[in-house]
Amino acid sequence: MEGCGMNCIKYLLVVFNGIFLIFGIVIIAAACVDMGMIKGFSGMEASGHETDAVLIAIGVLIIVVAAFGCFGAWKESPKLLYIFAGCLIIIILLELSVGIAAAALRPQIEGTMKTQLRASFIKNKSTREEDSSYREFWDRIQSTLECCGVTGPDNYANSEPRLNPSFSCCPPAQGSDSTSPEIYRSDCISSQKYYTEGCEDKVLTTVHSAGMTVIVCGILFCFLEVAGIILALWLAHAIKTQGKSRETA
Repeated sequence: MEGCGMNCIKYLLVVFNGIFLIFGIVIIAAACVDMGMIKGFSGMEASGHETDAVLIAIGVLIIVVAAFGCFGAWKESPKLLYIFAGCLIIIILLELSVGIAAAALRPQIEGTMKTQLRASFIKNKSTREEDSSYREFWDRIQSTLECCGVTGPDNYANSEPRLNPSFSCCPPAQGSDSTSPEIYRSDCISSQKYYTEGCEDKVLTTVHSAGMTVIVCGILFCFLEVAGIILALWLAHAIKTQGKSRETA
């Protein structure tokens, strides 16, 4: 293929496909993080993973299509470029469908998470050995998000069995504090130095932020996909036009 213009389009399309491949990896990573957030904060129950699973599948498809687009551009094949553009249109439609579904299901997912968090908190207060996994779950959430109880530390004393807040509600000891961990935690509980914010709002805020990251990545990628479609069709048209001009020469 001759001409700087078409060569520029060709190499630009290859570069765009490289960016597509990177964004495909980013979408997979963002969806995995969102899925992990939901799984980690849903009260030991699996829920709300469907849209993230579809996004991971789309990310894999994007990587495959990006590799296909690079091959089509490098081989200067109009047929492959048209197929590539068609695949990008399908991916955009899938992304829009998933985005609409995610926006519609998000309140339901968050409502389910609230129910599961509250149910798991009741089991967290249980003295039964089989419920120890729920205590570990709440200890991890409270220490990680720096919160205490569902809506606050009063949740420990407001329902049966009435308990003091868990030690995981206490801030970590400062590096210069030479007090033993046991004494420090006992002092924290007796002096009410534990976290005062509830975990429910913090969990939902964290999960919402992860979901927004996925949505922003999807929107940015849609713009790139549209640019890729234009470049692919432009290059395919240029190749066909040059081929006809050679035949008539």
